[in-house]
This record gives sequence, C-alpha cells and structure tokens, in this order.
Amino acid sequence: MGGRVPGPQCQASDPQIIDTSTLCVARTPMPGVLGEDTHRPELQALDAALDALQSQAQNFAWRFINDARARAAYVSRIAEAAAQIRRDVLAGVVSAEDGARFANEARNLIMEESRAITSAIGRAGAQAAKASGLTLDEAIDKSAKKLFPGNSFADLTVAQRRQVFMEVIEASGRSRPRFTNQIPKWTRFGRSLAVVTVAISAYNIWEAKNKVRQSAKEGATLLGGALGGAAANASAGFLCGPGAPVCVTALFIIGGLAGALIFSAAADYALDQQEVVGWLGE
Repeated sequence: MGGRVPGPQCQASDPQIIDTSTLCVARTPMPGVLGEDTHRPELQALDAALDALQSQAQNFAWRFINDARARAAYVSRIAEAAAQIRRDVLAGVVSAEDGARFANEARNLIMEESRAITSAIGRAGAQAAKASGLTLDEAIDKSAKKLFPGNSFADLTVAQRRQVFMEVIEASGRSRPRFTNQIPKWTRFGRSLAVVTVAISAYNIWEAKNKVRQSAKEGATLLGGALGGAAANASAGFLCGPGAPVCVTALFIIGGLAGALIFSAAADYALDQQEVVGWLGE
C-alpha cells in the first residue's frame, strides 16, 4: 500500500466504474426503480453526492492502494454502499438530504487523507532511501519495547497491542479517524470507511517518511518479525486466513484505529472487524 505516482486523471458526471484498459473511470447508470422521477431536485443532489464519493474513491484507490485485490475491494465496497444509500432513500427509509450529507462526509474524509498523503510524499520526494529508516515491522517492535519493556509484541494483550498500534499510527502524523454521521443503518460502513482509509493513509505516509531499502515487500517482512506470534493469533487467523500478508499487514495498522472507533458490544466488534477486513479483499 505504498505511495503511487498518480495515474490518468479522468472526470465523469455519472456514477463510476473502472475502465481496466485505461485505468480511467467510465460512466455507468446508477441503479434505480422503474418509473421513478429522476428529475426530483433532491434525487439529483443525492446522485451528485454519490457520484462525487465514488469518483473520489476511485482516484484514491488507484493512487494509493498497490495491491490489486485490496484496491478492487475498496472501490467495490463504496460502490455497493452508494447503491444501498440510494435504495434506502427511494424506499423512504431516510431522506435524500440525509443520504447526500452522508455521502459528502465520506467523500470529504477520503479527500482529507489524499491531501495528507500527497503532502507527505511531496516533502519526502527529494530524500534518498535511508539505511536508518524503520520498516513498519521495526516500528511496531520499537514501540512495543518502549511502552512495555521486557515484553515481545506477540506477548501483549489486545489492549496493549492497541496502544502500540496507536503509537505507530500517530508517529506517522495521522490522528484517530472520526466519522460523525450517526445514521444507524449506515454506521458500520462509515466506521469501516474511516478505519480503512486512514490506515491506508498512515501506511503511505509512513512509507514516504521511512524509505528503506529492502528486497522483500512489507507484508512479507511483517510475517517474520513482530508479526510472528500474532499471525497465528485467532483474530488474524480467523479474519484473514493463513498466509495472507496483505490482510495481516493492514490488520496491524487497522487494529489500533478500530479500537479507537468501535465501542459496541463484543459481538458487534467482531462483525465490524470482519467488515473492515472485507474491504481488503480477503
């Protein structure tokens, strides 16, 4: 999930799908209901907001998510959510105004993280890769030793691991994500979007600040270091399956953010974790 050079910048005024031959977006009709009045001003405003959300998500994914499966999953989840929001509005579950407000907040969150990554990459652009930089794996190990001397990361409790996660996340300059919209039906999507998007942002920013020469990909590196014991941990094994470096790597970063966002009952917390991992294509 390292920083990417921006690809083709494409604009469209309708909801989007990826044109895989050009990596640009192509127009596709938003699913609707037979006989609905698409000229209603409130529906036009809703569609514009959902369109903007999906377009922003496409841009973010292609620029900053290297793994193809995770990238496709991220885009797909947002497209599914946009379609669900519109269905809920047409069914009268929520108002078009509420749907547009939710979509705008989601888009703004993605835009904010895009700006943060771009800024960090720009500042680091003139710097050479440095032997003294830390891999994410090393950063986790260093933070664990700092916070809990004498203990390995694998020996820490879930609560202690969250402290380590947040130490690493905040070292990247990212704060805990906030998604304030509290429409119950869409709460899980909002939380997952915040967790995954900020995790991707933190990873990209960390990579920009710590450009380390290494032959192995970060995910493979994590499987051997601080992640060693945790890879077999029930949460990682159950949620991601064995030998899934993309999922486990992201779960490391996401763990602390999820702990900061999710305050529901244990059963809901497990469902939220599964939802978050689903965004990674696992």
